[in-house]
Amino acid sequence: MGRFEPTSRVEVPGLEHSVAELPWGVLRGAHGPSDGSAGALSNVPSALAVLRHAPLYAAYPDEIEEAFEVLERHAIRHRLLYPVAVTIAPFLLDFIRRGNPLSSRIAEVIAEYAAAAMTLEEDQCERLLDLLALHEREVLGWMGTHDRALAALAIHVPALRAPYLAKLAEATTVSPFALLALIELGSAPGKTELLALEMLDDKSQHEVARGAAAAFLAHHASALTPALRERIDAALTPAMPATLANLVTRLWEPTIVRPVVAPKLHEAEVVFAGEKLVLVKAGARTVTLPWVNAPVAKGDVLKVGITTHGKPKLALLTDTDGRVTIVDF
Repeated sequence: MGRFEPTSRVEVPGLEHSVAELPWGVLRGAHGPSDGSAGALSNVPSALAVLRHAPLYAAYPDEIEEAFEVLERHAIRHRLLYPVAVTIAPFLLDFIRRGNPLSSRIAEVIAEYAAAAMTLEEDQCERLLDLLALHEREVLGWMGTHDRALAALAIHVPALRAPYLAKLAEATTVSPFALLALIELGSAPGKTELLALEMLDDKSQHEVARGAAAAFLAHHASALTPALRERIDAALTPAMPATLANLVTRLWEPTIVRPVVAPKLHEAEVVFAGEKLVLVKAGARTVTLPWVNAPVAKGDVLKVGITTHGKPKLALLTDTDGRVTIVDF
């Protein structure tokens, strides 16, 4: 970053100084002072100037990436937030307010700061959370554009939770990020349950969106009927919890609870019986049972309980006396 020096005044409401006039040398980040004396990746005023004038840097994507690297690796590192982030945050909010073309990514940076706010000293943490709470109206205006960042702020900034829930109570659409946030917030305001049901059953929706709806309904469905449990289970594939965690990145860890669903019983024929596993043929499907020293042989017929996702859950073996042995995998 060197094509633009932050000599123009970038005023932020509530601050008396421009970017250039603030004492960045005494504001600490992961690399030390934040005035660039510790290297380019510590040059906060230059990074803010690049983002403030993002349209001028559209032809220089490396400059923009380096600016974000300062904000994402100097102000915060390994989920540890540094004091300089508290001073950076008002400028980032101002950039979004001005309609910056990089607003979505800037909002994500703010959300990441909020997620790590508790790693600051208590007074600095309070300053950051109070700042975000004071910008309630504009932050709530992110709904529909910066939904993941907004959801993270609602989780991590206590003062924003009630306004966020009130906003969702009036919503006619809901994002997967909001549904995942509502799990953590313990609420299902307005029509969110109905909207989640519609998302779950809409096959045109991406599987991740349907997975988020399923995770929400597992917590908040007013009537968790056996049929609904099966629909939720079908959308919450074994890999879905990790996928949903990746969806919200480092902003929070979604609480995913898979519903208890009785497996469907299938008549199956043993095609192989070894010391540690048994292979059975259930219709057109071959299923591996992790059954050590199973008392079965090739050709035996038994019933196998298989989950929606093709995983064996139990086996029912009937002996010559009619006694049934249940093996739970």
